[in-house]
Amino acid sequence: MNAFGQADPNEVQPVFKGKTYVMIVSGLNTDPEERQSKDRAVMKLKKFFTEKAEVDSRQMQVLVCETSFAREGAEISTAENLQKALTTAAGVIDPNDRFIFYYVGHANVVAGTLRINLPGKDITGNQLTDWANQVKAGSMAVVLDCPGAGLMIRDLAGKGRLVICSCRSDQLYSPRFSDYFVPALEDTAADEDGNGKISVLEAFTLASKQIDELYREQDLLKTETPVLEDNGDGIPSQQPWRYEKDQNDGEAAAKYYFMV
Repeated sequence: MNAFGQADPNEVQPVFKGKTYVMIVSGLNTDPEERQSKDRAVMKLKKFFTEKAEVDSRQMQVLVCETSFAREGAEISTAENLQKALTTAAGVIDPNDRFIFYYVGHANVVAGTLRINLPGKDITGNQLTDWANQVKAGSMAVVLDCPGAGLMIRDLAGKGRLVICSCRSDQLYSPRFSDYFVPALEDTAADEDGNGKISVLEAFTLASKQIDELYREQDLLKTETPVLEDNGDGIPSQQPWRYEKDQNDGEAAAKYYFMV
């Protein structure tokens, strides 16, 4: 069995319906400390989706840099491999399924366009959007943890989609979002409604508040503001936990659980 249930021609495979598919991708990062932080996020995400969310290994693919300590069992995250992986996913995932895409790494903004830094050739945000749009999952969650991530929201937003970005489009320093969001996915402190499960909104809320506290405690100018979009209008919210009052983004995320 190949990635995302692509069958070996000599092997009879089951048909997947109503499943969760996950793709975790990390890009280049020249700073050693930041690179280790991103690698830790990938390892924690792999463990979370496998052990906590109980995602079948045949329905999860990981792409990382060749030097990553999360390299075991992963493909190299070149532009060619990422395009191939998303094309393969598009051939397997149907409207009964959901797809979770998580990118953590570096990017920069050139002439108003996000360029995602991968081993070898970079890709543009438009390329990633085009490849992701091939996947016809009934529900799609996209998490982008990179500088300038907010540039992607308008293009990625749509019906049945939840888009989380680690920072606004005008924030170009390396964010620390995954350091807080990934642990929050299973932190009981995030469970504000006390239902024993942690929604994406609850994890986002805890991570956002912890990031605020970090900058406040260190008396630093805040250079990252996580944003969330889940109502399809392409306009993100910085405080989606206020959705009942603001009538804005957050309602769908409050009902969305990575662990089902």
